[in-house]
Amino acid sequence: MTKTVVVIVDGLPVSLAERTLPHLPFLSSRLPHRGTAVSCFPSTTGPAYFPFLAGCTPGRANVPGIRWFDRTAPTRSRFPHRGLRSYVGADARKLASDTRATTMFAKHAWPASSPLPNDLPKRGEASRDLVWALAHFTHRWDQADRRTAWKLGRGLGKGREIVFAVFPSVDELGHVRGLASGEPEAALVEIDRLLEQKLDGFDGEILLSADHGLTDTHTHIDLRGIVELIAGPTVAFPLIAKPNPAAVVCESGNAMANVYLRGEGGWSDRPSLERCREVASELVWLEGIGSIAIRGAEAGAAELWTKRGVGDAGRDGDGLFQRGAAFATAFAAATPAEALATSAGERYPDAAFALSSLFASDRAGDLLVSAELGYDLRTAREWPEHHASHGSLDRIHTVVPVLASTPLPDGPLRTLDLFALTLELAGIPLSDYSDSDAALLAGGAWQPAVWQ
Repeated sequence: MTKTVVVIVDGLPVSLAERTLPHLPFLSSRLPHRGTAVSCFPSTTGPAYFPFLAGCTPGRANVPGIRWFDRTAPTRSRFPHRGLRSYVGADARKLASDTRATTMFAKHAWPASSPLPNDLPKRGEASRDLVWALAHFTHRWDQADRRTAWKLGRGLGKGREIVFAVFPSVDELGHVRGLASGEPEAALVEIDRLLEQKLDGFDGEILLSADHGLTDTHTHIDLRGIVELIAGPTVAFPLIAKPNPAAVVCESGNAMANVYLRGEGGWSDRPSLERCREVASELVWLEGIGSIAIRGAEAGAAELWTKRGVGDAGRDGDGLFQRGAAFATAFAAATPAEALATSAGERYPDAAFALSSLFASDRAGDLLVSAELGYDLRTAREWPEHHASHGSLDRIHTVVPVLASTPLPDGPLRTLDLFALTLELAGIPLSDYSDSDAALLAGGAWQPAVWQ
């Protein structure tokens, strides 16, 4: 067994990591092996931790966003509906019961801090919750980072092969100050100092990455208001008590939203494909809308609507495919590895894998809306106002840095692959998580589905 430390710098963009690395003495010397990996969709805190901790996509975890709506959940009231969920607040505690995914906390990892409360080997993270709640109001995310570093040092003495530590300041300060403020960069320099303090002399392996990227926001779009003009009365958090809505908008990271449309027979019915296409065709030409994905006519397929045109992507009986004007290249009958290698350099890397995975969840929206870079999908009235956003299908949000003390696997990577790498470094067989996407990919048996 080799003790392995996994460090996630939440929201660390590739560009910021590359620019700052020469000024990070510990990371630049201790983690000489560097690359990138494709995260998941939506590329947002919470869902994007499932690849690292459970080796699965948000779709297999059945958690399609920070906010989502389960139209099938029985409820006595018209709205608020029991199927509404927002992990920004009290609902965060429900994440543990909203998925059947098994995380490495069940047997092998110790949480110095984690946004996922699943399978924790202790009663909870009350101190983390308190520190992060205070930081949300005071913007003192340096205190949250120091708490993580303290817990990381203690975690090294626990009897687990893996210690998992999340540093939230880069993402949170990016949201409230913007990347251009320089505060996320200063926070990264301080994280390097904290890691040196706690890991100096540590003789195990270290792996550092991020759950998603981050881009500065210059314009807010009121997606709820726009959808209401197109579809009728629309609910969006935090105002969810509107009776008999025709649509529900659930934003994640502010640059992605699951949008749900009421079916002809009510909320228990899905809207027709033609209805989804009608709404997509109106949204796609609006300033600030980057792409819109809708379920395709066949199971496992999706349509991606962009200003360049419409494309099809997903998985059929022959493998993964993508084609059409929305994509730079076309392929068919591809394995997951081939699909990633072909699309890794495109604007929407790994889109066929990501979209077929997410649409496997019945909780995913009828439309998956991504903002253009520089825009987000909530109004400036949100407190605190966001000056940076993430969550979209765009590569700047989905491609993340990877730094390691050991050589990385050859070829393009997904953050799912880092789950398998972590287990390998710690001497744990991947078969211990046989139902994970990571294990299914390794065994050539992957197909989009929800963890049962």
